[in-house]
Amino acid sequence: MSKKIFNEYNKVLFDILFEFDKQFDTTGYEGNKLRATGYMGEIVYGVYMWYLQHHTDCRFLERQIVYFKNTEADPDANTLAQRTLSYKKPNDDIKIFVSHRMDLDSAVIGNRIFENYKCNAGSARCFLKMNGDDTGDNISDLAKYFSELSVQYWAWKNVDADYYGLCHYRRYLSFSDKRYKNTVFNMVRELKLTPHEKKKYHLDDTKKIEKTVKQYDMIIPVVAKASEMSYNRAEVKTLREMWESYNGVYFEQGIIDKMFSLIKEYSPEYYNSACEYFSGKYHRAFNCYIMKKELFVRMCEFQFPIMKRITEITDCKTYERAPGYIGEILNGIFIHHMLTVENRSAKETQLVFFVNTEKINSAKEYYKYRIHSVADKAVRSVADKIFPMYSPRREKVKKLLRLK
Repeated sequence: MSKKIFNEYNKVLFDILFEFDKQFDTTGYEGNKLRATGYMGEIVYGVYMWYLQHHTDCRFLERQIVYFKNTEADPDANTLAQRTLSYKKPNDDIKIFVSHRMDLDSAVIGNRIFENYKCNAGSARCFLKMNGDDTGDNISDLAKYFSELSVQYWAWKNVDADYYGLCHYRRYLSFSDKRYKNTVFNMVRELKLTPHEKKKYHLDDTKKIEKTVKQYDMIIPVVAKASEMSYNRAEVKTLREMWESYNGVYFEQGIIDKMFSLIKEYSPEYYNSACEYFSGKYHRAFNCYIMKKELFVRMCEFQFPIMKRITEITDCKTYERAPGYIGEILNGIFIHHMLTVENRSAKETQLVFFVNTEKINSAKEYYKYRIHSVADKAVRSVADKIFPMYSPRREKVKKLLRLK
């Protein structure tokens, strides 16, 4: 009921019940008789509903009541989420899982295709009210090493669908037919995720997403040049050199060689593709994709045994997210294998990066953002001409700004 009617009803109800409780002597009552005041409340409820139906203009919709004979909780489940999510769901066609930070209340798409889950949901620092990666068969305790891939693992083990996808709270695949100007790491940059951006990139268009996805085996981001992604813009020629530029930054020296050894040991059918992919000039980054169930399952079977082994044989205390970066590399290797060896069909689309995904709570905030967005793009357009992306001049300016 509406707030107005709810308030009026409660005033009538409790005025009567409090007075009834004062005047009615329940001494000697046992069992259900002790609930006499509650039964009186039920009668008042019926009388008030009759009054609303016959003496006001209130509109009613009558629905059936469902009675559950046994509502005892599963003794092995601690929360409602665990009881409702710790089973294989029926086939739901297309599911794109969006991995969210546990400590940031980000804007969401609001499209049934996008399933929002908090990563590392079992952490004591998690306050976000959202389904998490810590129910059913899960590796939430490894999320600090695996990052968003703990949500991918949860989807693999707990949900049944025709197509599976993964995005981040700040990175989404575009479904627009229009190509926009790419910025850093070959992504489109937007300041915020608002209804305007959702419409611009067709993230709210369920029918278009379904139609696009069902035409291909995979939907994947456009590749980025390895030479533009190296650490401190070190000069590199191959993807291997790009990743090795992060030795001592993202992971320990020699981890790439360990990964190749594990591929050869665990999944030798992908070894040649891994070598070919790493000798190339392009990188498929950020673990964003949509693919058919068969491919998704195969990719998970390829990635997770190697990633788990990496956590055991590398220094994860110093380089906590190293296994996650290895997972990102394995994702690229798997996609490369599907394209070049198995000739799977794929649509490449732009990846959109949202700088700030905190919710906008008022019209004033929204219009302030829109003005900021236009100004930001205008300034960047001029700056990009004067200081081209990745140019030595631009890097010098960025260094000076950091010093300030």
